[in-house]
Amino acid sequence: MIAGNSTRALVALALILSVSILLPQPTQACGPFFTDSIFVFSVHPDFPLETFAGGKLGIIQPSWARSYLVAAYRHLAGTSLSPDEAKGIKALWDDRLSYGWSIDDAGWVKKWNEARKKVPGIAAPPEINVYRNREKPHEYESYLNCQQGAFENAEATLNERIKRFGAGSASVRDWIAAQDTVFSNCGEGRHIPEAAPPDQDALIRADRAYQIAAANFYSANFDMARQQFDSIASDKSSPWRGQAGYLAARAMLRKGSLVDKAEEGRPALTDAETRLNAVLKDDSASASHQAAARLLNLVRLRLRPEENVHEIARVLMKKNGSPDFKQAVWDYTVLLDKFLGEDDETATRKLPAGLRSDELTDWIITFEEPAATAAAHSIERWEKTRALPWLVAALSYTDGQQPKVAALLSAAAGVDHSSPAFPSLAFHSVRLLIATNRANEARAMLDKILTTDRQQLTPSAVNLLMGQRMTLAQNLDEFLQNAQRVPAGISSDIDGRQIPDDESTVSETTKDGKLFFDSDAANVFNEVMPVAIIKDAASRKAVAPNLRKDIAQAAFVRAAMIDDRETALQVAPLLQDIYPELKPFLGAYQRATTPDARRFAAAFLSLKFPGLRPYVSQGLGRSSSIEEVDSYRDNWWCAEAPISMSGAASEGEGDAKSKPDPIRPPEFLRPSRSLASRQFAALQALGTGPNYFCRMAIEWTEKNPADPRSPEALHLAVRSTRYGCTDKETGRWSKAAYDLLHSRYPNTTWARNTKYWFK
Repeated sequence: MIAGNSTRALVALALILSVSILLPQPTQACGPFFTDSIFVFSVHPDFPLETFAGGKLGIIQPSWARSYLVAAYRHLAGTSLSPDEAKGIKALWDDRLSYGWSIDDAGWVKKWNEARKKVPGIAAPPEINVYRNREKPHEYESYLNCQQGAFENAEATLNERIKRFGAGSASVRDWIAAQDTVFSNCGEGRHIPEAAPPDQDALIRADRAYQIAAANFYSANFDMARQQFDSIASDKSSPWRGQAGYLAARAMLRKGSLVDKAEEGRPALTDAETRLNAVLKDDSASASHQAAARLLNLVRLRLRPEENVHEIARVLMKKNGSPDFKQAVWDYTVLLDKFLGEDDETATRKLPAGLRSDELTDWIITFEEPAATAAAHSIERWEKTRALPWLVAALSYTDGQQPKVAALLSAAAGVDHSSPAFPSLAFHSVRLLIATNRANEARAMLDKILTTDRQQLTPSAVNLLMGQRMTLAQNLDEFLQNAQRVPAGISSDIDGRQIPDDESTVSETTKDGKLFFDSDAANVFNEVMPVAIIKDAASRKAVAPNLRKDIAQAAFVRAAMIDDRETALQVAPLLQDIYPELKPFLGAYQRATTPDARRFAAAFLSLKFPGLRPYVSQGLGRSSSIEEVDSYRDNWWCAEAPISMSGAASEGEGDAKSKPDPIRPPEFLRPSRSLASRQFAALQALGTGPNYFCRMAIEWTEKNPADPRSPEALHLAVRSTRYGCTDKETGRWSKAAYDLLHSRYPNTTWARNTKYWFK
């Protein structure tokens, strides 16, 4: 390596180290991947993120990454992001969401190997791995050891040496051999080039001294590397003198970072700080000043993290206060991660007493605390400051029992609808109105917002507010109006980043419908709505065609399974209109005269059409056609209502960190809650689909062995245990159906096509 001869490379090092000294390499998860709808983004705000950076905040979620809360606070505090700041923080989000610290190391190495080909007669290039494992006991952790700048600088130096000595010269071939030895340390081992003979050209000897120091650096022999870079820095004849002091400091930073405990690394980091300050005062090292300043900032972050949290927070709160806003936010959030941890760790970690001494940090910590703690603190801060960020925090965490509810609601009502705080304040105001039994006020407020303010709301905010309005529905039509929603995004969400798919994928995915049910609406249908009302919903013209299909099939299958004959017969014509291919099987149900015959007819119909189930789906629902056996077992039903295949469905609540509330029926369903509960319990008692089918097929066959449907039903029931939802009893039922089929109908096509039973 010819290290440190590129400012870009040095800046890259500072950036990488400011994220983490250890860089786990991202991996692509194995499939299958299921595209589904996201109604409320919980990892980050709505896309496009430029809109959020510009101040369209939506309803602020505590589950957002802290960098989004930084931007939110700035806008709430009245110091909106400048165009340059918005561009910088958007670049940070892009990097993190796309794993921006992922690297094209294969490309770097390939480009370097192409440059080597200019030298004739040299050996084939050795394999280079830019990541190096740490020493024991952390040998399974790796860090980026050789960076892009190392290869670029090696190429640039090689070109200069070819220009001076000639591509075929012994000097250049020796230089290449030494450089190969340097790069062999990137991944493992300790391989040091031999010193250049004293009769070599002075430039080649200077290069070799530099290569030896670099090899020690990459082989984790940091103290030796420091000594050698110091020696180079004192050699006035060396062309590497200007970078050597910086690189000696870099060696100490790396040494101080690759330790188990912070205190163990403090001496090396303190040494690095002293050296970097000296570099910045050295006019002869001016080429390294910018990179040294960045590295010095990183060293200070590591040595005095709490002090730097507050220093960076103060910078972040000033409009254009930082020349590199992206890096400042990056450093700030990495420091917060150090103190606060991830996810729910904030609630259990003991934080330094002074960590909350600046408003930005205090606000972010508050937004991640348990609700009771956050409510008390945010109300106290709001009463003292009357600042909008604290009003948002206070309203977000206050419950209906707080004595300050009236004052908070009054303050929120006085905030202009154009304020970036308005969606959050509106959502939580409605939540508190409902909690304090002021449903009429909540309903009127929501109707006004969803009519007059809808355009300034993000899709996630619209869906959250529609979810609130749905719970206040006084009739079925109001419920359906707010249950049908446009997803905020469509995503395969294979790794939890909630990255929306591109427009072409979305268009193809939603070609059969634009409106879908989020989990809160699907749960109402599935658990607290009587089947007769589900049937009524299927007949409403205001329901989107794709959702009418789903509601109609759920109403019929559910009614048939619990033997609500009247409802099943009423919905059967509608289901037949939607799916004409069901006509002969629906006719068999309609002609059945006993409960057993009806249940078998419905079970046989379901076996023939794996897309039928007694539940309404959330999100995009089942992608396979109704008669098709889905390859990924999305067939029939489980004992529980179906969930989103991708796991990407929204929380459906403003506070994404709280546990999901019990399903609350909309107002118009409350009188029928008891009936709905009995029906749902009866449905669950029947168990998972394949077990139920086996039981129905066996019982019917034993009583009606001459029915021509019996052997086919047994065959299909066994098949369902292969492709449907199973439990610990499924194998027993599968074998029982298999045995009966082969003992009773051994010479039929159905028996010959049923070669196995399934556990």
